[in-house]
Amino acid sequence: MEKKLRIFYFKETDSMDIWFDEPEKEQICEEIDDVTLMKKDKDGNVIGIEIISIAALTNKPVEITVSNLAVPKLVSKLVLN
Repeated sequence: MEKKLRIFYFKETDSMDIWFDEPEKEQICEEIDDVTLMKKDKDGNVIGIEIISIAALTNKPVEITVSNLAVPKLVSKLVLN
């Protein structure tokens, strides 16, 4: 089965979820900085990212260290314009 990148924006909370795997697999949510949360499955694999306060980030990039994600071919830098 081919995996798909899923991106959801929630206007009510001004947040964005980016999923590399099924959201239902989320077991762990780990804060990595003031605006970014890593979503992990039960084995500790990163399956998604949540970015909060999107409106405040419109003039600067959200940068996430690739080693934190362990998916270097999929995400190296997220930039919101």
